[in-house]
Amino acid sequence: MKNKKLASAIVSSMIITSLAGTPVLAAPVNTSTTSTTTANANVRLSFNDVSSNYWGIRHISKLALEGVIEGVGDGIYSPETSVTQQDVLIMATRMMGLQSDVDTLATETVFPDFMLVDKYARNYVALALQKGLISTEQEKLRSQGSKIVGNWGQQKATREWVAEVVIRAIGKASLAQSFSSKATSFTDNTQISSSALGFINAAVALKIVDGFEDGSFQPKGAVTRAQMAAFLSRSQKDSISLPERAKKGYLSSLTSDSIGLMDKDGNTSTYKISPNTVFFGNHNDLAISSKELQETYEVSIVQVNGTAYYVEIISDVLRMDIHEGQLLKLNLTTMKATLDDYESYDLAQNVAVTDIDGRGLSLSEIVSGSTIQIRKSQLVDSDKYTSIIVKQVPVNKTAVGDIQTLNKDAMQLTLLGSATGEPETFGFSSNLVATLADNTLISVDAIHVGDTVEYTVKNSEIVKIVVKKQADVGTSVEGTFKQFTDDHSTILINKTSGKTVDAYELSNNTNVVINGLSNGSIYDLAAGDQLKLDVLNNKVTTITVINRSIENLYFAKIIDYKDSSKILTVTDNAGNPNAYILNDGISITFNGSKLPFSSFNGIFTPGKYVDVLVSNKKVLSIQMSTQLDGALTQLNLQTNDVTLKTDSGQSLTFKLNYTPIIEVANKPNSTISDLKVGDKVSLLLSYDQTTVTKIVTTNTTIYKTLLTNANLKQATVIDGTNTNYTIPLDGVSLVKADGTSAVFTDLAIDDYVKLTFKGFAITKAELVTPIRGKVTAVNAAGTSLTVQDFAGKSQVINVGSSYSVKLNGGADLSFSSIKVGDRVQLMKDINDKLLIQVAVASKREFDQYSSTLNQVYMKATSAGDRTAFNLFPRGYFHTGSTVVPLTSYAAGDQLNLYILDNKIVEIEK
Repeated sequence: MKNKKLASAIVSSMIITSLAGTPVLAAPVNTSTTSTTTANANVRLSFNDVSSNYWGIRHISKLALEGVIEGVGDGIYSPETSVTQQDVLIMATRMMGLQSDVDTLATETVFPDFMLVDKYARNYVALALQKGLISTEQEKLRSQGSKIVGNWGQQKATREWVAEVVIRAIGKASLAQSFSSKATSFTDNTQISSSALGFINAAVALKIVDGFEDGSFQPKGAVTRAQMAAFLSRSQKDSISLPERAKKGYLSSLTSDSIGLMDKDGNTSTYKISPNTVFFGNHNDLAISSKELQETYEVSIVQVNGTAYYVEIISDVLRMDIHEGQLLKLNLTTMKATLDDYESYDLAQNVAVTDIDGRGLSLSEIVSGSTIQIRKSQLVDSDKYTSIIVKQVPVNKTAVGDIQTLNKDAMQLTLLGSATGEPETFGFSSNLVATLADNTLISVDAIHVGDTVEYTVKNSEIVKIVVKKQADVGTSVEGTFKQFTDDHSTILINKTSGKTVDAYELSNNTNVVINGLSNGSIYDLAAGDQLKLDVLNNKVTTITVINRSIENLYFAKIIDYKDSSKILTVTDNAGNPNAYILNDGISITFNGSKLPFSSFNGIFTPGKYVDVLVSNKKVLSIQMSTQLDGALTQLNLQTNDVTLKTDSGQSLTFKLNYTPIIEVANKPNSTISDLKVGDKVSLLLSYDQTTVTKIVTTNTTIYKTLLTNANLKQATVIDGTNTNYTIPLDGVSLVKADGTSAVFTDLAIDDYVKLTFKGFAITKAELVTPIRGKVTAVNAAGTSLTVQDFAGKSQVINVGSSYSVKLNGGADLSFSSIKVGDRVQLMKDINDKLLIQVAVASKREFDQYSSTLNQVYMKATSAGDRTAFNLFPRGYFHTGSTVVPLTSYAAGDQLNLYILDNKIVEIEK
């Protein structure tokens, strides 16, 4: 945003200039067109070949405004062109404020033959000689032994020569002399001329120049016009003299429309502030907000006709006596302010009063109870306080907003106002009244970040909250399973051994996860199980058993069964024996059919292979082995061997005596060569359990929906490799992410669907609808986000440790880079990793809308700009909270665009 502010100021046509258009740095321009006192004086801040994000734009803009640099014709600056020696001296003398001396130079200087310059530069070079920026003796020594092509003035200026000129121009030659015998820390120090050594040391010490990333200085290297502007701009903080338009001093006042400077003698001057005035700090080259400036900071400005267009901080040392507190009493007769420290402070008769944004106020507008800051400059010998900043007035209102932060210990709330879109923070007391929308009283513990609330504020304290819409808040708890209530609607656990039992209500589709058991249910839980409960909005959505797993013994060979003792002996695939005592309650399955236990002895005879399901040494079920599930670990087409690692960790190897049927998802004519190690498969066995008859892959993939056909119940989807498929979904079980049933019309274009294939057949289709919306709160410590979707619903998303953040699906970002106000899309991949996409935001000017193509067109701001944009089908196009139809936009409208998956998902007018 800071760069955008700078770009806005630079591109603006409000600041004009005629510092353009002559060879390289222009011959002396007629003073009637460059006078800063002429009402129609032109001031150029922009050049056509210097983009708003160019590294040196701050320095180029500043020096152009000061009249120190000019273009090379038709608004061109040519920043990467090497600067000539005569142009360096033109810039340096102008920066020293010597333009009038150049214009009045009466005698024509005669230059030695080795030191010829172009006509337009003669007076500047002559004055540079007079002021000691260069000398003919030194230039003669430099020219000896070197082959000069063209005249002296047109030679490319080297980095060490420029350092000498700049240091002399700012009056720091004595500092250079003190450094003359000290070696630099640059890797090419031996290549620096001995006469330049002290000047380079001084320039580095004053942070005017620096080296390159490889540690070199490259003293004989050429200096570009952009680098020269940066050198001069950085040197001005230490310069004795300045251009006429530049002023230095201590900030004495700053409002939204004026800035005051006080010089070292205590004299003050006031200048107007333009809406497009740019501000810079002293730590980097990024524009800052005017709010970052404080009274007594040492600053430099560039003004034209009494208006400051450029302001920069030279030193951010605060030279102030400051007191802050709540105003108890303001006596305008005695000009005393009493704060809540019960001290009275004398105010100056002309005390300046502003609000926190710098807008001017009168003393009579300050009310008791306001939080104010009174200030007195240490630069002035006076006991009276000269400025008051009203930081907060007592607030009394009722409004609606979303809770951004909730600090119960500090009893403080930060809310994002629905009407203003701005955050505000208030305290609350133990007497806070909180209710649901139906007036049911609730405690503060029932209020969560992300809730939409109506809040009533009296004297800057929240006294009442009505929760209009609750956010989706997810948490996890762990404990020991005790039991369910009789109706199985609530689960009881002990969070800590021996402590009170905690009760949690179950959701309608609670998922139960037990390692080794597919399709688990609440009836598979046993007392004493250690559980992790995932709780969403106070209801359990998932129960995970963390201390117990189900053992699956696949393809175990029956050795013996004693009907009298009901002892079954089997060997696993490694030949290890296992013995189990069966009981009448176990599940017996043969060829897909359930059988009574009495049938076991007659069918499950020695030599048969069975799958045994065991938990805590207790057999839960036995079925005849007809299908084995697991992952391929070996596929040897030479020996026709295939090895399967089952879910329980067993490795089973089969000889493919016959070519089995192969089914691979989305490959109708699959062959064995389509299989690969690592695939999840099912091996189907012959009736006698000796032959693999079919290999069926199991695959789960998330696809993006491109098209839907409700008549045929088909969807065209695209996978992560940008391959399209047409998927038949007639008769397929469709579910939503929460497990509830869905219908085909719920499948939306540009949303996602998670498809599970068993061979060619789709066994399950789960709709995946990403969360899309505006970030209203970021908890960096807890890695959670609060997101308000396009319908106004807020959700708190706990990111956890498995996540990725990308800008529009491209460049990787960090979680800390996500800011309040960002537009995001969040969804989980098949491995439960949270994918966070941050929308690309841009401000553009509307051109037209095509309803046929569902595209909007924006006007280009520069060559190569994208002008046509596709629209997300369910995009949010609005002004404030009011939805705006695309047909209502008019050419020239200024719009904020937010782009996800390369489509506009939101337009904010």
